[in-house]
Amino acid sequence: MVSIGKDNIYYLRNYLLSKALEESRANSLKGAFLDYLELLPESQSHLSVAENSIYQKVAIAGLRNRKNDFSKDDILRLLGQASKIDGTPMPWVSDVWGVLGVNFAAKLLGDDDITRKHAVWLKTFLPKQVRENRLNDYEKDVASLLTGDDKQSFSTACIELFLHYKKIITIHSHDQKQRLRSKFFDELQNNVDWNLPAQVLSIYVYVIDQLNSEVLIVSPNGWDTKDLVNFLENLPVGLKRWTWEEKNRTPNSPPEKWGIHNEYHVQNLLYFVLAPIFGDITDENYLESLGQKTPRIDLYLPSIHTIIEVKYRKDTKKSFQSFIGEIAEDISLYRSDPKYKDCQLISFLWDHTRSTQEHPKFKDGVMKMDGIQGCVVICSPSFMT
Repeated sequence: MVSIGKDNIYYLRNYLLSKALEESRANSLKGAFLDYLELLPESQSHLSVAENSIYQKVAIAGLRNRKNDFSKDDILRLLGQASKIDGTPMPWVSDVWGVLGVNFAAKLLGDDDITRKHAVWLKTFLPKQVRENRLNDYEKDVASLLTGDDKQSFSTACIELFLHYKKIITIHSHDQKQRLRSKFFDELQNNVDWNLPAQVLSIYVYVIDQLNSEVLIVSPNGWDTKDLVNFLENLPVGLKRWTWEEKNRTPNSPPEKWGIHNEYHVQNLLYFVLAPIFGDITDENYLESLGQKTPRIDLYLPSIHTIIEVKYRKDTKKSFQSFIGEIAEDISLYRSDPKYKDCQLISFLWDHTRSTQEHPKFKDGVMKMDGIQGCVVICSPSFMT
């Protein structure tokens, strides 16, 4: 079996998209699903709905998030229809993707009566389709979501990741997401029959795009925490050329001194050097309040699920012991949030006092804390002090 490399993924992604687009050209409902995934080109975006059934009209409006494209009466008519007429199943009985669109449409209206009738409507056909094994694995996963299965589990990484990226479900654990990522690429390599409906093909394309957006830019193998710590520890090499002018260097410009005077300046510096490497970097992330406390993450790197906690020592009035206490408190606050309970943590201290004799003991203390993967201490360049 040939492994899927970057080039192969690129060609496979485009191949799947071309198949999905071709299949959706004459089918407005399939086109609407690609539009929902933001994969429909402008040339195909004008979907004809004039000849569609009431079911297709409602499903397309739900997928395209267009509340004004259908009425409450439209969806009530649909939900009042039987799933079989003279023994013949209605089109939606075997169309999980269209039913997902109807689900979106019902939620758009925000009407309790419609929500109740929609749940009853689903139960008239969807559980039976699952029991009689009339759905493929992808469709079963979506059916499980739609019917609110208490024991909901997903057999395909493709669908679980798709629902996560669409914010329909949440994958809190970084480890779980990594396992799903590996399983997804195994599915691509080993288990996929490309004679699948356009909706499934387009979901594979969508998930590939989402995963690619999370991949680090600089290294084919990705950076780990050790690489990041080594990079941060080498920042003083670049600071040798930091702008700190005692007199003007050119006739028409005054002398400049780029001071680092507080924690926010350090945070901005780190953002500046890390953003070209970690395109997904975020800063000033506020977590859920804990009583009167509102925790805030300084810098977060989602692609390696790592938090950088930034500290600044302005003068000797604040002891290293107090910093250790603050870091310990920060760790406990981060761990209280399900999204960050298994994240990696790096402590970064900018020491303007240049108290290098204290650094080994401080780093040793920080590294003994549970959950800390790195502790970096940088001194202000001598010309700043």
